[in-house]
Amino acid sequence: MYTPGTIVYFTPFRFADGSSKNKYFLVLATGEDDLLVANLPTSKDHVPRSIAKKHGCINDDAARVNCYFFEAKRVISECGTFGFERDTFVYGEQVTFADIRIMQSFYKDEGKDYRIVCKLSNIEFRSVKECLKRSKGIKNKFRKIL
Repeated sequence: MYTPGTIVYFTPFRFADGSSKNKYFLVLATGEDDLLVANLPTSKDHVPRSIAKKHGCINDDAARVNCYFFEAKRVISECGTFGFERDTFVYGEQVTFADIRIMQSFYKDEGKDYRIVCKLSNIEFRSVKECLKRSKGIKNKFRKIL
């Protein structure tokens, strides 16, 4: 479930502030002490209008923007069937750690608490990691792991 490159859909995902909602979760890497390096992809577009959006890495240091952009419905999975329904963004500054033990205690039942959507294709996964490593907003400890 927590293999790097895997997209998991939590129903719902529990946020640190106590709120929850259905959410995609992208496993980027596994770290030490049962920690995952992960990101919650979002459909929220924070890319300035002056920057052209095309599938792939968007990195503009002057505008302080770094994200990987997934075009809606573009197939990105190794199984060749999955693409996000809406334009979706993985922002460098939103990369975080997640404790596997805590995740396993919250999300026990596949099909009820979560579903494994797919794994990103090797090309997409490498591209996402390379893009995030370019981010000025990502912490060095994440950059090293990626």
